[in-house]
Amino acid sequence: MKSRTRRLTAMCPLVAVSLGVGPAAVADLAAPSAVVTAGSCTVKPSDDGTTVTVTGTGFVGTGGAGLRGSSGNFEGLGNLDGLDPPGAFTRSGLPPGDYLVQAQVGTVVHCKAVRADKETNKELVRAARDRGFADGVKAGKAAAQESCDNAMPKPKKQPGLTAQDEAVEKAYEQGFLAGATSAFDKFC
Repeated sequence: MKSRTRRLTAMCPLVAVSLGVGPAAVADLAAPSAVVTAGSCTVKPSDDGTTVTVTGTGFVGTGGAGLRGSSGNFEGLGNLDGLDPPGAFTRSGLPPGDYLVQAQVGTVVHCKAVRADKETNKELVRAARDRGFADGVKAGKAAAQESCDNAMPKPKKQPGLTAQDEAVEKAYEQGFLAGATSAFDKFC
């Protein structure tokens, strides 16, 4: 019976301390904390494919982050909250591969691979040419049905375009003229 009393005597101060600290610990856990957002990132190859650019946004409240590549490279990004815009970063000239962002607080985010600008430009030009051809056929058919003496329709041009937009506009114009000529010749 004495050993049982000694055990209870030894446990009472521990139980009393845990009861005293318990509510404070629970109150501390219930306090609102800073919002952590996981963010997102992309890996874009250069036009020649020798390097990549990793861009991330939305990494707020992470307490700092690091960028890890599949080739073993690691680059500390620091606390991204103080940047403008908050939580954003861009790193260029990195070796090709898969990348992920590891935050001190929050989750690990795998970066999504996107196409190089050169590949995207080719697709935009091809789509503009196809769209121009379809629009040209409609306009050529309408003009030919009205009168074959009409001048062949031409696409409207927009002033002040960037080089990329000019290339797309030129492809649209070429497609439009080819479509209009085709329809005009068919219906006249």
